[in-house]
Amino acid sequence: MKNLQDPASQQPLPPGYVVLQHHLADQGGESGELFDWQLIGSYAGFVLHSIRRHKLLFLSIWVGIVAFSLALMWAMPKTYQVKTTLQAQRNQIMPALSNPTRAIPMDADTPTRQAAETVQRYDNLVALIEQTELIKNWRLHRAPLLRVKDEIWRVLFKPPKPDEQIEDFVYYLRNRLWVTTGEGTVTIGIEFPDPQQAYRLVNTAVENFLEARHAAEVSTISEAITILEGRADQAHQVLAASLRQLEVARDERAARLGRRVRTRSVGETRAPAEPDQETSRLLLSVQSKRRAVADLEEFRRRRVTELQTKLQEQRAVYAANHPAILDTEQSLDAVRQESPQVAVLKREVASLEADLKKRGVADQSEREVGRPTAVVIQAEHLGAFDPREDEDPQIGYLREQVNFALTKYNSFLDRIEGARLELDSARAAFKYRYTVLVPVQQPRGPIKPKPKLVLGASVIAGLVLALLSAAFVDLRSRRLIESWQVERALKVPLLGEIREAGSVDLSGS
Repeated sequence: MKNLQDPASQQPLPPGYVVLQHHLADQGGESGELFDWQLIGSYAGFVLHSIRRHKLLFLSIWVGIVAFSLALMWAMPKTYQVKTTLQAQRNQIMPALSNPTRAIPMDADTPTRQAAETVQRYDNLVALIEQTELIKNWRLHRAPLLRVKDEIWRVLFKPPKPDEQIEDFVYYLRNRLWVTTGEGTVTIGIEFPDPQQAYRLVNTAVENFLEARHAAEVSTISEAITILEGRADQAHQVLAASLRQLEVARDERAARLGRRVRTRSVGETRAPAEPDQETSRLLLSVQSKRRAVADLEEFRRRRVTELQTKLQEQRAVYAANHPAILDTEQSLDAVRQESPQVAVLKREVASLEADLKKRGVADQSEREVGRPTAVVIQAEHLGAFDPREDEDPQIGYLREQVNFALTKYNSFLDRIEGARLELDSARAAFKYRYTVLVPVQQPRGPIKPKPKLVLGASVIAGLVLALLSAAFVDLRSRRLIESWQVERALKVPLLGEIREAGSVDLSGS
């Protein structure tokens, strides 16, 4: 401040001005030299008084900022979050009862294992896009600002091909759809600009996840049963061949000894005609795929029945337009659609059936292939016909081969029976593995942007900008508007102020 001079060389100044400066220095000490509180207060009053001088400008800027924020919030895309939480738990009681000797690592039976990979797998995302008609419904609830961008893009660039659209949406869903696993929980959620579509996506993703788990846990056992039945079929063929060799060796020995050849038959409950190895493999594969399709369709029928029962109970309590009823109806619609796992299996069955027709094998839908039954062998086939038969090393060797083949065949039968018990227990226990803790619900509002936060921020920002604008207009005019400006510019106290009404306000002596 220019008027602060050394006391020894101080020039005479107006009394009021000199006293004012000494008074501030005496009261404030060192802080008075750092901050001129009177000047700060004068500027604050100047800014507040500018509102009165420019009311229209102040209100226009304030209301304009708030209106612009609301319009921008309406035009820009919003983000809605939809999620659901499943409780995933091991169920070791039923498998232990069905197969007490089973030894499987704990990690192999973890229900949350690879949950994210299952949901975000490429074929599952493609099926999710097709099931929810995402490409068709994408433009229906598009934000106005993004619609303008789409129109500009449509003019500047060529429209993408259907395959490119699917690739783009798969990439988009992989970034938006998320899966987290906790201690016995699986949470599936999405952040999406359309609340209705977000609900459908999460609901369908949950149903596809459950069916994929069912296919992985139940259909895998069915596939193992099919493999065991194929091996049992081969073991049966080896057993039948060993028995025939034993019969031939005994007939040759009887002929050498001049005895009558005794015709004997093996009591078996097997079909006499057997297809070749490749045809048998195709038949077993078809049978395995059909079992998997039947398991998945049965699982879907049970889910439909559960949801229909739940819907009837809710209709007895709530009105027709209640959110709980609407959620259940949408879940029911999602379950009724064909799952991607069933679609893939049906395509594989059709391909295998086409291969069978090329081989001349048709109409195998009712045939049970590779289902071995117990072989009944009379005791005389394993025992000696006469006391001297044990002296023949060839017949002894062939009897050992028959015993070995029979033991191996019966071992396969035991393993198949154990696998079937495991399959039945897995089907019964699956409904206890996953329980819905937090169901899928319609979002109540967007998570980004938050309307209350945006409105509050726009009100505060508009108020500050309107205040600064009104004060800037006064400062830009370069006029002395308030009394403290005159005193500061002329460095003399203001003696009086003449109002517009003509009255004189004396502010000094």
